Amino acid sequence: MSPRAYRQSVRASAVLDTARQIVDALAALLEERWFDEITLDDIAAAAGTTRQTVIRHFGSKAGVLSAMAAQMDASIREQRWGAPAQGVADIVALLMDDYERTGDILVRTLGQEARIPEFAAVLDRGRKGHREWIEDMFKAWLDKLDGQARRDRLAQLLAQTDVWIWHLLRRSQGHSALRTQRLMTQAIERLLRED
Repeated sequence: MSPRAYRQSVRASAVLDTARQIVDALAALLEERWFDEITLDDIAAAAGTTRQTVIRHFGSKAGVLSAMAAQMDASIREQRWGAPAQGVADIVALLMDDYERTGDILVRTLGQEARIPEFAAVLDRGRKGHREWIEDMFKAWLDKLDGQARRDRLAQLLAQTDVWIWHLLRRSQGHSALRTQRLMTQAIERLLRED
């Protein structure tokens, strides 16, 4: 590798590191505060950079949010589709691993959906990905049904696997992660036995 190519490679790596630090800074801030309470200066300070650098990389706070959503989506897809699932317990285990990492920030984001127009695209992407995953994971059960019965069962599975169910059991009712996983598994197994 020539010295020039090496410098370009190092520079490109530094740019990616800075972008990742900025996105990670917004994610950390969102765990503590509402989106509309966070400024570009807050993001820059948390990332150890300047406001101008944040603007140069993402254009705006909404741009950082969009990049954060894309990063979370890729991470969720890798985690959820990355391991084989043999039955309902395996599927719920994958979901629980995801919600234990991302559930709190998802619930906080959903709580701001009506107030923050920028969240619409982010949350729509998440809902679409979750639906695709549910259709894939529960394909064997869904394929036994036709028409309205299939659509109804899919709607029920989407509700039973929603992050709000995790939040209700885990945060509102204070169940352990293991108990929450067991309760969600039992509810889904009961639902699928109706088929």
